[in-house]
Amino acid sequence: RALDKAVTKGVFHRNNAANKKSSMALAFNKLG
Repeated sequence: RALDKAVTKGVFHRNNAANKKSSMALAFNKLG
């Protein structure tokens, strides 16, 4: 289920991430 993992990482959620760039930034910070 690569898609599920991609969505979890925010890679596939770019559309929603556009509205929540701060949230995506925090997620990437957690990933390192």
